Amino acid sequence: MNKSSDAASRFILASTWIFRLLLGGTFIFSGFVKAIDPWGSLYKFEEYMSAMGLPIMHTLLITGVFALCVFEFTLGICLFLGCYRRSSPILALVTMCFMLPLTLWIAVSDPVSDCGCFGDFFIISNWSTFWKNVILTLMSVWLIKFNLKCTTIISPAFQWLGVVVSLAYMIMVCFCGYLFQPLLDFRPYKVDTSLISQSNHSEDDEIDYVFVYEKDGHLKEFGIEDELPDENEGWKFVERKHKQADKETDKATADDKTFRIWSRDGEEDVTEEAIAGTGRQIILLMPSMAEVSAATTWKINALQQWANEQEAEVIAVTDGTPDQISLWEEMALPDYEIYTADDTAIKEVARGNPSVVMLNNGAIEWKSTLACIDAEKLEKEGGKYKPSEIIAAPKETLKSLSIIYIICLAVPIAMSFMPRIRNAFSSYRHKSSQ
Repeated sequence: MNKSSDAASRFILASTWIFRLLLGGTFIFSGFVKAIDPWGSLYKFEEYMSAMGLPIMHTLLITGVFALCVFEFTLGICLFLGCYRRSSPILALVTMCFMLPLTLWIAVSDPVSDCGCFGDFFIISNWSTFWKNVILTLMSVWLIKFNLKCTTIISPAFQWLGVVVSLAYMIMVCFCGYLFQPLLDFRPYKVDTSLISQSNHSEDDEIDYVFVYEKDGHLKEFGIEDELPDENEGWKFVERKHKQADKETDKATADDKTFRIWSRDGEEDVTEEAIAGTGRQIILLMPSMAEVSAATTWKINALQQWANEQEAEVIAVTDGTPDQISLWEEMALPDYEIYTADDTAIKEVARGNPSVVMLNNGAIEWKSTLACIDAEKLEKEGGKYKPSEIIAAPKETLKSLSIIYIICLAVPIAMSFMPRIRNAFSSYRHKSSQ
């Protein structure tokens, strides 16, 4: 009976440790990969809001993104290190009680291609996400009952310190990712890769697009092989979009890594004409032209002046309609060509609205949000600065922040183990003296 009871106790203890590490590690990983690319999480939130028919408020959504990243990561640290052993599993279960029905709805109705729970680093299907959450929910229930049987890694006196440094670390990572670019880039268009001609498809393979025109309040779609309507007959171009086909076709489209650029009316593919294969070129990306503030025009003009001194061509690429482009030209008086592209493709190249990409012989040299460009260096003898020197964000930010965080977290862990080591040493000396 005693042996059976001991075996059961050992099983419960081992299972609790495993579940605690798995559950905590999942929350840590989920919060971290979202935090290094908050723009990607913001875009996913916008997809959810659009699918639900709810209003999209940028400030509120980005606040929600920050809060979710910080919450998930900090809760994961608490679970992983055994901080607040009673309340952490309860908070995890409350979270899963919200996420479980949400991911079930996503799996059944399929409003978005993936839930975005692990950012762009690890994309899983909607049904896989749901079953993953079922397992996490069961782990949370187990920990509510048995978590007190496992010891803490940080003693209760210092647990608040672990929470504070985790909160601070995540907030700084989120802000750096939002103001500059993702601190780790999991997208196809990384620095030092070509912006075009990355596709494995043959030249005969074409991405299938649909052109939407409107006449007398009615919308009609035209394929690439169809004869497009005459605008003199009252037809007005509305938008261009990928043709909705089966998932294999969609996957093939997603695998095409050439950034396709279209004429301002959205009817002609001008990628080869727009992207310079030699020399330096600056691309101003505006995935939502209607939301770009007029206050940014002075910095864009300063950037163009700097580009002229660097002998670099400037173009703009946006998802805006012809009317929005005309309005922008009246407001900004640009001295650069404006092209169009799908907003999803623009967001995949660089984060921010607007964002800036520097090409060198067709390859990405650097990219940044416009807000992170150092305006003073552009205006004051801007020509003497190298392209990489006008970016205000420091290099290796994530590495520096992570080292500081690990050191700060190691302090309470070390302080927690010192009494345990001292007691173990005293016990050993006492036994040795007998």
